[in-house]
Amino acid sequence: MKTGYEFIQRIHEDAEFRRQVNACLEGEERLAFLKSQGYDFSPFILIMNNLSSGKQSAGGLGPPGESASRGQGATGFLGRISKIFRGTKGPRPER
Repeated sequence: MKTGYEFIQRIHEDAEFRRQVNACLEGEERLAFLKSQGYDFSPFILIMNNLSSGKQSAGGLGPPGESASRGQGATGFLGRISKIFRGTKGPRPER
């Protein structure tokens, strides 16, 4: 199984791979394609789903009394990662 670092490196360096990833409009389609390429983000998706639902593990991820997530409207890093793996709601604009 390839690492997340290898994925980021390939996305930056391989234009054809990046085009193929971007051609997948839905998160499930994108995850299936990435898995066929040797990348398995299943553990990461479980973490993201728990964060976006407001649930925390017994260890917690933030200060006591604060949610580790900003929910569905997350901005910044968590929002961008969620969009990558969950897909878009319409056609992708041309770049």
